[in-house]
Amino acid sequence: MNNVVYVFRCEGSTLTVKGKVNNIVLDSCKKCSLLFDSVVASVEFVNCQSVQMQVLGFVPTISIDKSDGCQMYLSKDSLGVEIVSSKSSEMNILLPDDSGDYTELAVPEQYKTTIAGKTLKTVCVDSLG
Repeated sequence: MNNVVYVFRCEGSTLTVKGKVNNIVLDSCKKCSLLFDSVVASVEFVNCQSVQMQVLGFVPTISIDKSDGCQMYLSKDSLGVEIVSSKSSEMNILLPDDSGDYTELAVPEQYKTTIAGKTLKTVCVDSLG
C-alpha cells in the first residue's frame, strides 16, 4: 500500500480521510481537524499549531514534532498506539470509555536528567496541579 496523504499549510479546516492509507502527514497546519478511518504506518504532525485528530479504526504510531496544541482522540482499536513527540507542547490524548465519553490525559512535557556513572538517566517530571 503506497497511499500517502500529505497536507501542507492548511488553516482552519476539517480534513476527512476515508478508507485505509499508509501514512498521513500534516505539515505547518493551524487550527485543523483530521478525521480518518485507519492508517497502516503512522500519522505525523510537523510544525503544527492547534490541531486535532480522531481515528475511527486503527493507528499504530503518532509522531508529533515541533507542534503546539495537539488533541488526539483514539478509538478502542488504537489503544496500543505508540506516540513519539519532540519539541512539542500542549499534547493531550483522549481515551474512549464504555459510555461514549472520553478521558483526557496530558502527554508529559517536562523531564529530569541525572548522571548515573557514565550514563544519563531521564525521567518524566509529574506536574502538580
